[in-house]
Amino acid sequence: MNTYIQNSLRLLVGTLALGSITAQAESQFSLGGGVISTSSPYAGTNSETLFLPIITYEGERLSFKGFSLDYKLVEQQGFNWSLVLEPGDNFDTSDSDLAAIKALDDRKLSLYAGTQVSYTASFGKISASATHDVIGHGDGAKFKTNYSYPIKLSKQLMLVPSVGVELNSSDVSNYYYGVALGESTTYAPYELGSTVNYNAGLFLMYYINKNWNVNAMVNYKQLDSDIEDSPIIDTDNTTTVMMSVNYRF
Repeated sequence: MNTYIQNSLRLLVGTLALGSITAQAESQFSLGGGVISTSSPYAGTNSETLFLPIITYEGERLSFKGFSLDYKLVEQQGFNWSLVLEPGDNFDTSDSDLAAIKALDDRKLSLYAGTQVSYTASFGKISASATHDVIGHGDGAKFKTNYSYPIKLSKQLMLVPSVGVELNSSDVSNYYYGVALGESTTYAPYELGSTVNYNAGLFLMYYINKNWNVNAMVNYKQLDSDIEDSPIIDTDNTTTVMMSVNYRF
């Protein structure tokens, strides 16, 4: 799968999760489309703008957001405990303009399964998840925490700022950002330990009416210094901007 499409889908999952803070309790299905501009940290790549369809379903226990599945095991007084399945990283080396990067092995799509807990109250929403790759691409674990706070600017306009931390195990860090022994004749082998990335975002939702809404999002991710020092990485951050229109049935 194209690097930009897959990474956009992964970020879309998080954006839809922010949107669910303002959703009603009953089962709902929505359909829409979004324009996303996203960057890749790999050397020789540029930002790309894409159009992506957006499909979400929010049931009493099962929810589907983009390419992410969430099944609630416990839901009580603002506390939720769920099983989750969500896409991870990938990198198609042909997306780079550099011959040395093109010669590397592709970093294939990972799929993470695990558990997530969240608590929503007047102070906002805090969540934490622990997941592990289940298809052997990266073959490691991710731990994520996130805090968001919805601010009602008017009857129709909602702003949701958020901050988060993502911990990648050494297996995940090495697979996506390292250089294996014998993999390249240009780059020396590069090995990483576990890495920590930080992100911050703003999500804006405008309700046109009870069915239609327009969303805008910007997300900034600060990469771990060990990722930045990798010879196949040429930046210390990534940025994603999105606008979308959705119809809720």
